[in-house]
Amino acid sequence: MTESQQSSGPVRIGVIGAGSVSDMYLSSLSAYPDVDVQIVTDRHPDRAAAQAGKYGIARHGVPEEALDDPDIEVILNLTPPAAHTAVSLAAISRSKHVYSEKPLSADVDGGRAILAAAAANSVVIGSAPDITLGSEFQSALRLVADGGIGDIVFARCEAVLAGPEIWHPRPQFLYAPGGGPLFDIGPYYLTALVAALGPITDVVGRGTRKSLERTIGSGPLSGQTFPVEVPSLTTAILGFASGITAQLLLTFDSASHRGGQMEIFGTTATLRTPDPNGVSLASALLDAGSTQWQEFPIGDVPVVIGPGVVNFARHLRGVEPLVVDGRRALHVLDVMAAIATSSHDEGRVVTIESTFPPSPVLPAGWSPTEARL
Repeated sequence: MTESQQSSGPVRIGVIGAGSVSDMYLSSLSAYPDVDVQIVTDRHPDRAAAQAGKYGIARHGVPEEALDDPDIEVILNLTPPAAHTAVSLAAISRSKHVYSEKPLSADVDGGRAILAAAAANSVVIGSAPDITLGSEFQSALRLVADGGIGDIVFARCEAVLAGPEIWHPRPQFLYAPGGGPLFDIGPYYLTALVAALGPITDVVGRGTRKSLERTIGSGPLSGQTFPVEVPSLTTAILGFASGITAQLLLTFDSASHRGGQMEIFGTTATLRTPDPNGVSLASALLDAGSTQWQEFPIGDVPVVIGPGVVNFARHLRGVEPLVVDGRRALHVLDVMAAIATSSHDEGRVVTIESTFPPSPVLPAGWSPTEARL
């Protein structure tokens, strides 16, 4: 099924993966008329049945039922990261488009394999995070694109967080290979940076661990200790193709939970966007020579999971440019892997091989709840 063969009307979606992340998607997608979730599947059929019943979806079953259904146009891949590559490749082999939860793959080679297979089968790949589709992010990105803060000279992103073991009942995977703040929350902050500033060409990274073990603070395993196998604090200097430099700080080592932010410094003003991984909605502008931040009006599209699936669906129907491009997701994955490599190799400069086309900025008033198909 290629883009040119798509019918009109809502895009028909089959979900694979009925874990906790599916709640975030299914609770939003029901409000978006341009997508039609027809089936929820999981390798544990009871989980699929529970989620389908919870959100009023008529069909449920095992993944093959979504993969082999000729009416399903898009597979929404909500499986754990370790399964992303296999599930996406299975969908592509059946000529279905794929929208994946972040990250695109558990490793760069897997991400490259997904995009290569998609090109060979004439299907489209989209991927979370879609945080930049919130109203305030789009307003901020339009301001940057229109020269509203002058020439960009520097940017920084940070997430200063207390460890998730405080609240997560099973946090061990967040401190195991493939975890840590770099791979857990890094996709949000790096996606926000490259959406605003374009592709990254090189990185220098450093990582540290506050301690070699942590203690689970809630749930049935409360009081148990577990090993910290990856850096719990990562810093990086990012070089962009545009010549801009940016700074990244991601940590689970803070004594208090301060949240995150992104700031872009221009020659005429400094822009502060919403937290790329939070519920803060307001952007703010600090004009040159001023000490008073001016907040943007709050818009209609909150920072939630789901609008990216709508953008993906509308792109397949040919009515909207693709923001949540799989090529951008691969680039973010490539950057994270390069930061990890640099951190393990005494902070040497690592060149980024991948790139992606500029992320489109959607027009003012864009909304996922307004039917366009």
